[in-house]
Amino acid sequence: MSKRVCLDCPAFTNKTRCPACERKRDQARGSSTARGYGHDHQRLRAHYQRRMDQGEPFHCWRCGDPIDPTFWDLGHVDSDRTKYRGPECITCNRGTATRR
Repeated sequence: MSKRVCLDCPAFTNKTRCPACERKRDQARGSSTARGYGHDHQRLRAHYQRRMDQGEPFHCWRCGDPIDPTFWDLGHVDSDRTKYRGPECITCNRGTATRR
């Protein structure tokens, strides 16, 4: 893999950001709880993950595609981030901000 320039400084890295800039970026984002992914979110996500690990199939509630048990998000209700809809494929979940 070729090295490239960090997106935030002139350092070279194998990723998009060097380790120092990645740490700064993570600290600026705040903890997972501060971003709205606290105990309830983590508990519900673990519940779904256990069911997937046992072989239960799930489909994205937005697009209907099968969920990859190793690569998924727990989807919120668009109008109320305190409520959850269930497992959601990464593409649908992370694209909601651009669809608003």
